[in-house]
Amino acid sequence: WFSCLLPFPKATDRTKQSTMTGTISDIKDFMFTITADGTDYEFSFEQDQKPDGLSDVKDGDKVTVTYTGTVSEVDAFSGTVLSVKKAE
Repeated sequence: WFSCLLPFPKATDRTKQSTMTGTISDIKDFMFTITADGTDYEFSFEQDQKPDGLSDVKDGDKVTVTYTGTVSEVDAFSGTVLSVKKAE
């Protein structure tokens, strides 16, 4: 009965949309890297679910990534990349 006192992970963390702007590199069939503020972040996706806009950018472009989930420089990306757009 003590388990009812433990906090549950918020479902909103996995569904909340976030954005990150940086330089895209290392584009592959299943992942790409964004360098923002000198730190590299890897975003992965299913090969048959390429994010919208990814085919419109190339290595070295400044882009804005819209995603759900969490991204970290040390932990694997856990979420969904919704879109990749060239930044102004």
